[in-house]
Amino acid sequence: MTVIDDRAGLQTDTSTFGTRMKRYRTMAKLSIAKLADYLKREYGELALSENVLTNIELGRKTDISVDATIQIAHALHITPLALICDLEEPFLLSDNPIFGTRTKYGICNIFLSEMIVFDRVELNTAMARIKSILDESKRYWDGVSNYQTYMDVLRRALLDELPDDSDDPMYYGPGPNMAFYYLSQSIDDIEKSATVMEAAGVTVPDSEKKKIETAKDSFDSIRKMCIAKGILSLDEQERISDVFEGISQLPSKRPLTSD
Repeated sequence: MTVIDDRAGLQTDTSTFGTRMKRYRTMAKLSIAKLADYLKREYGELALSENVLTNIELGRKTDISVDATIQIAHALHITPLALICDLEEPFLLSDNPIFGTRTKYGICNIFLSEMIVFDRVELNTAMARIKSILDESKRYWDGVSNYQTYMDVLRRALLDELPDDSDDPMYYGPGPNMAFYYLSQSIDDIEKSATVMEAAGVTVPDSEKKKIETAKDSFDSIRKMCIAKGILSLDEQERISDVFEGISQLPSKRPLTSD
């Protein structure tokens, strides 16, 4: 089944990890129970249970680890890439929007040299690299989600929709001071993740890069409005000024690494 993808007006399939797993399991003529039994014999206590396998196929479990991917691929005698990407529709867009308009075939090209391996050590290295890219894409979209959440807090503060003591997390969650701090961290995460993924060969679409620049401009604008309206504490204003003048940096920024 295909739908129109609004990223580029192209067609993309609606398959998921679970539907791809079911496709190859059916081709192998294995029931869920038999697949679970096989994994139990091969992996012992580390094996995926029948219940977990069922939840994956039904889409109830979507956070599938690299180890789980390797287990299933091993049992079905397929490359792990067949589960990560839809190889039966190689020219459709990727499932993960971070790959932009790169097709399934294009993703395979990223990982192809990593997957042509002949011993376990090289396979582990290859899968670790794939995991780092997928983990980084998750950090990227988590950063986008956090940015939207904390920007909304500051907008509400500017509209006087927050109580005076809203920075007390026991009662109201993050107020303007905490939201500003977390907002700066989310922008840092987004930029770092984009840099890491591009260094690993993933194309971050120009549209996403423009959104990052827009987010930074919006961040600067709302900073000035918050200071002008006096909704940030004096200590916070001083710390923010030092950061923007290059005197100091925000603490606890995530290092530029794909680990």
